[in-house]
Amino acid sequence: MRFSHLLLAAGVAALALPGLAKADAYGFLDEARVGVYEHDASVLGHQKETGADIGAEFLFDSPRFLTIIGSPRPILGGLANTSGETDQAYVGLTWTWDFIHNVLNQGDAFYVEGTLGGGWNDGKINVNGATPEGAVRKSLGSNVLFREDLDFGYRITPRYSIALSYNHISNADLGERNEGINDIGVRFGIKF
Repeated sequence: MRFSHLLLAAGVAALALPGLAKADAYGFLDEARVGVYEHDASVLGHQKETGADIGAEFLFDSPRFLTIIGSPRPILGGLANTSGETDQAYVGLTWTWDFIHNVLNQGDAFYVEGTLGGGWNDGKINVNGATPEGAVRKSLGSNVLFREDLDFGYRITPRYSIALSYNHISNADLGERNEGINDIGVRFGIKF
């Protein structure tokens, strides 16, 4: 089974969770999200790869020992490319800052979120031009890369949220090749 099929199944499962969830039913699972992104968006770089990415991610309660660095939540997620190009799986830590509360509803808020971590991808390490299949691909330099994410969101209620999301993967110029990939999109979240 392709990695993208596993991610799609995870996304369907994340969408089904609201009907199954009751408060604290999942223990350490804090939030599930699904999203759609423009793959390899031409922000801070140039676009070579195409298609959309479908994403699913899970955020967990912050362990007590992380309070010293602001109580970030551990995150596990992935992006599947609809054009059969670079898929990703990732882990990291996510910091969330709520501001401007009770704008339209009691309990709503705008928030900014940042994630730092790493991940695995099935992209090309070193490509000169088009691949044998004819697609133009990026030379990522490694299948294990750093990952950063920045979101601006609106918490519609304490349980549901929507966010504009930008994420970037690259090897931070540690490899011979380092074209990196930027994704921009929107994602929906549900807290448990």
